Amino acid sequence: MRILAVQEKTVRLGSATRNSSIGFGTMTASAIAVRSDVVRNGKPVVGLAFDSIGRYGHGGLLRERFIPRLTAAEPDRYTDGNGGIDPHRAWDVLMADEKPGGHGERCGAVGLLDAAIWDLKAKLADEPLWIVLARESGRPAGAKVALYASGGHYRDADDVKLLCEDIRRAIGEGHTRFKIKIGGVSLQEDVARIEAVLALLGPGMSLAVDGNGTFDREKTVRYLDALAAYPLAWLEEPVHPLDYDLHHDIATVSPLPLATGENLFSRDDVRNLLRYGGLRRDRDVLQFDISLSYGIIEYLRILDDLEEHGWQRDRCAPHAGHLLAAHGVAGLGLGLAEVAMDTAGLFGSLTAHLPLADGVASLPDAPGVGLEASPAFPKIFNDLLN
Repeated sequence: MRILAVQEKTVRLGSATRNSSIGFGTMTASAIAVRSDVVRNGKPVVGLAFDSIGRYGHGGLLRERFIPRLTAAEPDRYTDGNGGIDPHRAWDVLMADEKPGGHGERCGAVGLLDAAIWDLKAKLADEPLWIVLARESGRPAGAKVALYASGGHYRDADDVKLLCEDIRRAIGEGHTRFKIKIGGVSLQEDVARIEAVLALLGPGMSLAVDGNGTFDREKTVRYLDALAAYPLAWLEEPVHPLDYDLHHDIATVSPLPLATGENLFSRDDVRNLLRYGGLRRDRDVLQFDISLSYGIIEYLRILDDLEEHGWQRDRCAPHAGHLLAAHGVAGLGLGLAEVAMDTAGLFGSLTAHLPLADGVASLPDAPGVGLEASPAFPKIFNDLLN
């Protein structure tokens, strides 16, 4: 097997929504296709990947560094000796001559290629990725994955009304777990938003809130005091993601479970969070983004470190609503997968086709990640594959 070509493009995700940290009006993401010389049913087998959200596209890094390394490598540097591709060896090719530390934006570029390589590996094996990952990690395979519906961004007009419409629609689609934004308006307005959503939820349903890393200690404590009366699943990223000392401080005073990690993109950063962040293994949630954190290869190393520090895998809920993360949750025995509440948007449509009941989705048994079955597939990939 040989990689013949790698094609990439930038996809615009512009959306008139915001959280307490950023707006999404100019947001972009990357899509990639890794074309092999293996032909099935008259067509080449191609590994596909689409980005996570929140860090923009990686086109420059992909074109200038990482794609040329992969396409220039001889096949014996990235194949498994049995007609397939070895993602571990391919990852080493991508990271050749990269210095340790200072991870910057390269984590997402490498993670995107890693995701496409795993998709290619699963397609060559004629298996869905969740089965391949279960075998990789020595765990029983299962296609069921628990989801939570993420949204609740701020709108400039009719905010609470539109938020409630989103929640009602998601309940109708089979969701039971929800997450909305806080910190982008006054505390009083945020409490009103929370109360409006909680009034819509039935027995067994839950709500989490997300501060997007913008609070200082004083604001976090004020929110903790105000939110103590509400049955919230967790408080996500109240403070800066790299301020481990402040995380430790907040964990000592927070009765609510805390969730964090989506803006840590390497094993090094995760290790420091585990050492110094004061997080509680019995209740807090770890949200490292598989795609943005150098991909599945690095995530497997992160899971090893979690085990060493006494964390159970069910405390992991990877950031970003895409199929790759859902396969990771199912195949690696993690706790929850995040999907976008707005299924009309590009990110939400990536997983809109998954059968869902009582907050649990069934992953497809098609080979690879199954992006080809997604309603978003033509818009993202058609021009890469023609």
